[in-house]
Amino acid sequence: MKKSKIRKKTIKKKIRRNLNPYAHIDWEKASKLFQQPILHSKKHSFPPVKEILHVLVAVGAIGVIFAFPGAAPAIGSLVLGENSYDRWKTRKIIMRLKRQRFVTIKENPDNTITVTITRQGMVRALTYQLETMQLKKQKNWDKKWRVVIFDIPEKYKKAREIFRMRLRQLSLYLLQDSVFVSPYPCFNEVEFLRELYGIPSTVKYLLVEKLEDDQEIKEYFSLV
Repeated sequence: MKKSKIRKKTIKKKIRRNLNPYAHIDWEKASKLFQQPILHSKKHSFPPVKEILHVLVAVGAIGVIFAFPGAAPAIGSLVLGENSYDRWKTRKIIMRLKRQRFVTIKENPDNTITVTITRQGMVRALTYQLETMQLKKQKNWDKKWRVVIFDIPEKYKKAREIFRMRLRQLSLYLLQDSVFVSPYPCFNEVEFLRELYGIPSTVKYLLVEKLEDDQEIKEYFSLV
């Protein structure tokens, strides 16, 4: 292959990585972030795709066993919570995920299948997780402020901008260019984001009892 063609391919790969916000994610670490309990949606006859992907990210390369139809309870249903799902519809969803290349399926001798998430499926799961992430408002404010400060180097500009965007999504108040404030606990969400984007050492979470001139911030959060 000519050098010019090799160079073009290298450039294209770099462009794809720059356009992909998940290009530098530590996937092993990301899997651990999904091991927190999920909030199950209202009972349906089939599990939502985002819940299936969430569970599969958490177990990683081990995969989840589903029994179809089988007399014994499906292990997959147990992992997905107390809901009892229609197995035919669940299988239909899993087969669709396979066609979309979000999962791989291995048939076992005992007529069960082991479903394992792919890299593409992990990206989709992360997208679901990030797009629905919100802070839980407290009924009674504890009079303390959560302050998030960061100093992310210029060479990680893209990660910095995405991190800032996610803090805005969580409705944190922009105090300064790299300082955000919230009256609500948000350590878990900040921890998730900084680990996800590989910037843990550049982001600090502070719990403070007093902020000068905080009237505008209180108004922003409807605390007055």
